[in-house]
Amino acid sequence: MMDRDQQLRTEPLRVLITGATSGVGESTAKHFAKRGARVALLGRRSAELQRVAAEIGADAHTVVADVSDADAVRNAVRSAIHALGGLDVAVNAAGVAGHVALEDLTEDHWQEVLQTNLSGTFYVAQEAALHMRRSGGGSIVNVASDLAAMGVPGLVHYCASKAGVVGLTRALALELAPLVRVNAVCPGPIDTPMVRAGLEAAPDPLAARRLKESTVPLKRLAEPDEVAAAIYFLAVEGTFATGTSMAFDGGTSAA
Repeated sequence: MMDRDQQLRTEPLRVLITGATSGVGESTAKHFAKRGARVALLGRRSAELQRVAAEIGADAHTVVADVSDADAVRNAVRSAIHALGGLDVAVNAAGVAGHVALEDLTEDHWQEVLQTNLSGTFYVAQEAALHMRRSGGGSIVNVASDLAAMGVPGLVHYCASKAGVVGLTRALALELAPLVRVNAVCPGPIDTPMVRAGLEAAPDPLAARRLKESTVPLKRLAEPDEVAAAIYFLAVEGTFATGTSMAFDGGTSAA
């Protein structure tokens, strides 16, 4: 378990982050690196992984893999552990979305979202947790969503996947305690490339953005760095937290 004694360790934390090529994953990798961690960046796009690694510096390693592929994940996590010399923290930030009306929601689209958001989170968490348990402890943080607790038309597949991440987090936390802590952060709307792309596809992007912000009690979107700070807290500083799903949504799920 990542206890207070481990927080006093002099050697750098060894951290694996999925979805590290943009948005929350990229910000989380940089957040940990700024605090002295050695990071392994996992994603599908090699060129983008290399860009992020170059911005971080020598303590960043890259691993190319699609989290929806169980065998690829198994090999990627083992490669990251080898490169880092162990693993203390794993952050599951890889995810896909996209509004699709129910009548247009094909099996292929359903499977893509569930395989990436839910199965991918499980594959990484399973391989990372088994290593952590053998080596004495660690911490896993899964990125869920405020939509894990709410329904939204056109996002049936996404809501289902993120609700699954919350359930997965709770079950893993109990199975892995006391050696490995497992938590989730549930962000609301974030100002990421994925969200911006959706807003810019609207007939009036500015109006779409204002409408999105109006649905948030704090009347703005979260910055990826803010979510990264919450992830860092759950992974490193919140040493008595396990099985929790932290709402980080500007109040969207409070109603």
